[in-house]
Amino acid sequence: MKPLDQSKCKVHVFVCINERPAGKAACRAVGGQEFFLSLKNKLKESGLYSTHWVTKTGCLGNCNFVGCTVAIYSPGRASKWYTEVTQTDFDFIWNEIAEAGKE
Repeated sequence: MKPLDQSKCKVHVFVCINERPAGKAACRAVGGQEFFLSLKNKLKESGLYSTHWVTKTGCLGNCNFVGCTVAIYSPGRASKWYTEVTQTDFDFIWNEIAEAGKE
């Protein structure tokens, strides 16, 4: 085992893309994968990709029939969790990520 140096990471965002059988609430079925890809692309375009990380996850425990679950972590700040996140919430989530990355 080797420890990783994560000192460059200012913000780490987790986006649920959990899959479940038809008829059960699941973030993938309500746009989780698309939201993850939108965030990843925006980070690349903005030049923040090396210091702001976005990771797709399995179940974060809040799957629903409306939108995905997003968790935002930043060292020294309280984590922020959102559920029922849709593409219409993208700008709000993006602003939360930008704010979390400020030193």
